[in-house]
Amino acid sequence: VLKSFIPKICLIMCGIVGFWNYNNQPASSDLIFKMRESLQHRGPDAGAHWIDGALALGHRRLSIIDLSDSANQPFHSPCGNFTLVFNGEIFNYQIFYPELKRKGYVFNTTSDTEVLLFLLMEYGLDALSRLNGFFAFAFFDRGRQELTLVRDRFGVKPLFYFPSDHGFYFASEAKAFFVADMAKEIEEENLDELFLYRFNAGKNSVFKNVYKLLPGHWMKITESGKRKEEGRWFHLGEQILARKEIKNPLEWFEETFHQSIKLRMIADVKVGTLLSGGLDSSSTLFSQAKQGFNDLSSWNVAFSDTRHDESHLARQLSGSLGASFNSFEFKEEELVNLTRDAIRHHDEPIMHFSDGHLLGISRKAKEKVSVLLSGEGADEILGGYVRYKIHDREMRYRLLSLIRFIPDRWLKNERLRKMKRYLQMNNREAEILMNANELYPSDLQNLGINAAKLLEEYRIGILEEAKKVYPKNRYRQLLYLEQHTHLYTLNDRNDRTTMGASIECRDPFLDPNLVVGTGSLPDSYFRSEGKGKYLLMNSIGKQLPDYITKHRKVGLSVPWETLILNQPYLREILEDLPKSGLFSLKPYCYLDVAGIVNGFKKDPIKYYPIIRQVYFTAWWYRIHFEIKENEVSLLQTR
Repeated sequence: VLKSFIPKICLIMCGIVGFWNYNNQPASSDLIFKMRESLQHRGPDAGAHWIDGALALGHRRLSIIDLSDSANQPFHSPCGNFTLVFNGEIFNYQIFYPELKRKGYVFNTTSDTEVLLFLLMEYGLDALSRLNGFFAFAFFDRGRQELTLVRDRFGVKPLFYFPSDHGFYFASEAKAFFVADMAKEIEEENLDELFLYRFNAGKNSVFKNVYKLLPGHWMKITESGKRKEEGRWFHLGEQILARKEIKNPLEWFEETFHQSIKLRMIADVKVGTLLSGGLDSSSTLFSQAKQGFNDLSSWNVAFSDTRHDESHLARQLSGSLGASFNSFEFKEEELVNLTRDAIRHHDEPIMHFSDGHLLGISRKAKEKVSVLLSGEGADEILGGYVRYKIHDREMRYRLLSLIRFIPDRWLKNERLRKMKRYLQMNNREAEILMNANELYPSDLQNLGINAAKLLEEYRIGILEEAKKVYPKNRYRQLLYLEQHTHLYTLNDRNDRTTMGASIECRDPFLDPNLVVGTGSLPDSYFRSEGKGKYLLMNSIGKQLPDYITKHRKVGLSVPWETLILNQPYLREILEDLPKSGLFSLKPYCYLDVAGIVNGFKKDPIKYYPIIRQVYFTAWWYRIHFEIKENEVSLLQTR
């Protein structure tokens, strides 16, 4: 390999696309152009593609470091044997300079992309375990006629693939396939999982022939796209079991977290922080200030309803840390349009129901910054959700299980009735698998769904891994499962909503050193009292003001039950719900949709879990399958 000059490149967030036609059919420049331009929001600064016979690679660029025009991809080695399209960042790229220079590589940039290319040329996939960052990339070895796709450990950056009759396609977002005239059809077999769990885990999507490369996995494509081989380069359980014992865990955690923040502040553009006013995002902003970073800014979503609002906390903390505070409330028509746009960006149905707010705050932030830090991942890594508490102590679990025998008429609180339905499964493994659910098997029966696939192979496989890592602790098993399921969907949400506004989102709590090390600690560091997150509360939390650490957990919750009933356009969707084509598909076809709508009108609290599930899925179906793509704003057409 010629180890010499490579044009200057950059640290960037992007969108990548590509395809490899079968039977050496020449690749179409028009086709790869359409695919890459469908992802312009992911990289508004530049776009380019490259064709080599039947192979085409495309790239859209969002510039973060080295903002010059010479940074565009696809990127080629000077010998012409290697080509890379890369979405992501390698935060520890600088540590590889001495090693690669000793091997004869000459650096002409200060870019992580250059380092990644050299590492792949020198070590192949063996280099992956040494990378600290998030990424999805395609690396083509022309000599071997081999295309390698890789995705980061925790699925922060997306990567989809579509094996069609004509060739093998891949992209950062599924929409790139559909502009390339791939059939946009629903895979009905995958709707059972979507309905019960609210998202498809594993490699399946809701679309036919559209699959996700799993986090921590690679795929090699050869023989002109006809043959593919897949493997796993990162196994969290194995890494946890192999981790050396950590001395002084609280000191280790604080030091490792600060180092994670330091790495994620690398940028030639301004960096802001998504600040809710909760413990996780407050810790993120606090660490930046403590380490002396300047020109800090916080970005907050406010609510008129004080039950959901933490903006006053975020404002007070920002002022005390010297960060400029930016808070916005998204109401009524604006929120409807933002949610509609979020549904389009996401491609698949949204499940967290706060996507519109995140897209809105990202668009506001884009006016001043191009990078946002988030507190995402802390709950799943450290144990922060209230729903986890039920499995924290065996005695507590047994006492709570007695709720199964209490008549519903005595349970006035909807949360207690939900807990009863949850514990009525009377199966500890099923309870772990369905801990994040809104609906349970008894709910399906009451809704008239008597035939549905409830246990998915991917989820069961991850639970079996968890049992090997934590054989005697169901609470830790639950966290491990969440780190491979619920966390991935949060990463999906953050990616689509921030990249939808051409913003890069970084997650300090998902630093691999932090995640693996935390997972290796004894059970005593995972206590669920109070807000949980014992490690964070007893390290950085000790340095935060009481108004942050003692405030009740809110999260980014949205009062959709009120909005659906009172906002005119949303109410119109509710009234038209029985007409949706979604309800011709299984398992939705079994539902008494009119009865659910009427029940929701009479008792919004009781019917909210089921109406939210079907309402947003039907709204997604309407946007993606029943409304023409060129239709202007839903509200403007009224």
